[in-house]
Parts: sequence; structure tokens; C-alpha cells
Amino acid sequence: MLAIQIFILIALLLAFALTWRRARQGAVRRLEALAWSVVWITGAIVVARPEVASWFANTVGIGRGSDLAVYLAIILLLILAFNLYVQHHRLQREITELVRKEALKDLDRV
Repeated sequence: MLAIQIFILIALLLAFALTWRRARQGAVRRLEALAWSVVWITGAIVVARPEVASWFANTVGIGRGSDLAVYLAIILLLILAFNLYVQHHRLQREITELVRKEALKDLDRV
């Protein structure tokens, strides 16, 4: 096994452990931790056995396993970016609502 594969496998193992640590702390819901665990385990399988990615890529009509990995990574990143956008927008609305309520409280005191 190449040194880079070992390095990536260690990083994926640390990501897996951190995911469940954060789940125990309540920062991540268990369902989210499970979903991320699937991502980390799938990544570990592909790193350890690259022919699995090639086989799956050929099965779905993509030439190389690395191309499939890139496509899936792009899709995952777009989903995460959209999720962050939605959360940011929700937080903006909540902050706006809180500021309005506080401003109206101050107005009543005057």
C-alpha cells in the first residue's frame, strides 16, 4: 500500500471518530453522523481498493473510477453549499426578527 493511501485512510479514520464524538456531544444528529459515516467508510473502501470504484463507474457508464469520485464529490459539495445557504438565510431571518423585537421593547420604554 502506498504511503498516500495510508495517510488518507488515517485521515478518514480520524474523520469517522470525530463524527461520532460530535454526535455524542450533541453537535451532530445521529442520522447525520450515520450519513457521514457512510461517506467516510465508502472513501476508505475506494482508497484501499480502487478497483471497486472502477467497477462501479463502469457499471453506471462512467469510464474511470476517479471520474466517478470527482462527480460524486462535486454533487456532495453542491448539496452542502445549498444546505449552508439555507441555514445562513434562516439565521439572518431569526436575527432580523430578534433585532425588531428588541427595538420595539426599547421604543416602549421611551
